[in-house]
Amino acid sequence: MMTSQAPWSIAARLGTLLFSAVFALAFGGGGLYFGVLPLARTMSAAWEVRSWQAVPAEVLSSQLTSNNDGDSTTYAVQARYRYTAGGRIHESTRVGLDPAAGSDNIGDWHQQWHARLSAARDRGQPVPVWVDPADPTRAVLDPHIRWAKAIFHLPFALVFTGVGLGALWVFWRALSGRSAGAFDSVGRGRTTTGDAAVQPTGSAVARSSASRSQRVLWVFALFWCGISFPMAALFWMGGSPWWAQIFVSVFVVIGIGVLTLAWRQSVLAWRFAGTSVRFVPAGPQAGESFEVELALSSRALQNAPPAGRRLRLAQYRVDDSGSGTQERQVEAFERAATAMPDMAGGERWHARFELPADAPTHGGRRSGERVDWRLEILTAEGAVEVSYDVPVQETPARSAGHPMAAPDRFDRRTVWGHEEAIPPRHEGWSAGDAPSPLPLPDQVQVVEQSDAWEMRFRQSGWRWAAALAMVPVVVLSGLWWRSGPRASWSDALGSGLWWGVAFLLLFVLHAGTRQWRLRVRDDGVERELASWMWRRTRVVPLASLDHLFHKLLYTQSSGRATTAFHALHAREAAAGSSVRLTPGLPGAASAVAVAQALQAAREHRAGRFTPGALRRASGASWRPAAGWLVWTLWLLLLAAVPGWL
Repeated sequence: MMTSQAPWSIAARLGTLLFSAVFALAFGGGGLYFGVLPLARTMSAAWEVRSWQAVPAEVLSSQLTSNNDGDSTTYAVQARYRYTAGGRIHESTRVGLDPAAGSDNIGDWHQQWHARLSAARDRGQPVPVWVDPADPTRAVLDPHIRWAKAIFHLPFALVFTGVGLGALWVFWRALSGRSAGAFDSVGRGRTTTGDAAVQPTGSAVARSSASRSQRVLWVFALFWCGISFPMAALFWMGGSPWWAQIFVSVFVVIGIGVLTLAWRQSVLAWRFAGTSVRFVPAGPQAGESFEVELALSSRALQNAPPAGRRLRLAQYRVDDSGSGTQERQVEAFERAATAMPDMAGGERWHARFELPADAPTHGGRRSGERVDWRLEILTAEGAVEVSYDVPVQETPARSAGHPMAAPDRFDRRTVWGHEEAIPPRHEGWSAGDAPSPLPLPDQVQVVEQSDAWEMRFRQSGWRWAAALAMVPVVVLSGLWWRSGPRASWSDALGSGLWWGVAFLLLFVLHAGTRQWRLRVRDDGVERELASWMWRRTRVVPLASLDHLFHKLLYTQSSGRATTAFHALHAREAAAGSSVRLTPGLPGAASAVAVAQALQAAREHRAGRFTPGALRRASGASWRPAAGWLVWTLWLLLLAAVPGWL
């Protein structure tokens, strides 16, 4: 039975009220005090002094005060000057537009004005001041906006105030008893099952995924650009080193990319705004079929495929246990939609889907993950353009709290640690009856030599990590060289900056030159992990190729797609410890393809690599490599070059 939205519990409401109130006061107050008010005072004063008149003034005193709090030193210029306006002599101490600005170390504005006023006082030269003709007692020396200081206040005004307003919105939702995560403004009721599921009762108008994601993107863009853009402007305007300007420019480029993505999502949300979705029945049940009808406007059909409309019903599992979320598509059903034109130039799409008998409730929990059922509109290339939530309901027995008759088919926890055996090549078929080998993945290169058959695995992830780590190596090395000569090696050994370069360079040399190779020889299968820093080898007998298996090593999510990476393992006997032979390979088929290639190499070349040569004993070995010389040389230069310069 459908019920209205479950009310807030007292504990949840009080906790949300307290938490949001603290955030609203802390961030909102900080944004108001450090951002909005200083900017408002400066802009208001700049607008006001536009009509003030310039008159000569005599500098009576000028001094530059400093305040050192241990981390930095701030400055403030203090002056007193005399001028004549309205037939009377007046004195004033106001230098800039904001008299309550206090001291700071943003640029050298205070130092420049102190030097200028001191020089004018010593030479007896007048300086121009701007006087309010309506009130001659009001005057200012610098009527211009300090843009560097205004930019400094922008992150507080935008980001901190934005966080405070967001917390205030959550406070109001909790105070009024409305959940911040509710289906909003579409007239959709909700019901709660034993799985804490959220089930909309159905409505004509629905929000698309683009409409929901655009809000998140714009909020993220506000945070990112509200901090990175002003900080980059300060670096550019302050005469910072070129490498620092390039470094902060990277964050600006990322911010432009986020803004572009948010704009594109907003355009997509505008195109599909007003699209209505109707399910028959309104709450599709597991194990039953249901129909869906979409009413799309003409602007929503701009990218519709000319050769047929395609809809897809997909089940996603969303891991929201951490600070972020990761989702994976576990099953999907694609159907061709019947399109009928309407009087407004749009179309109505109809399609029919059948739900599996064990379909869980949309919004419920299954195997520690949230369940999402989505109706996806596909482009001509098969990509997802937008999606809508589908209020799937599981069987009434499950909703009443009865246990499931079968385990969850998509429980990811059962995959970890599961070993999938790969049968030996010679077992069960002859050489001519062997199945067709699977193609090797793109990151595997095969090199056949006179004494070995070798596989080389591309290490792209390690190369990218080395390139990223090289950036702080260069930056920290430059900071060390610019920091002045060092008296002795003890100065370098006692510096955290020097040790930071040492450890980062160690990682760069290893990750940038890391290699993973497999060799099939007469004496066994050799796994080699080598870099400029060290080399490790492990040799297992050829008979271990009869005891191969693969298992999941890790998963990688990119957008809505999740790729499972499997590693190939070998045992010297049917039971016992195993040796990992490969890095992570995309998909189980890639691991099987590598296993088949290894078995074929043994069958074709066993005993014919190095006839009559001595064989090495199976086992493992480790030894350092020549990269330590490069590492030591760099650190020597790092410590010695400042002294030479």
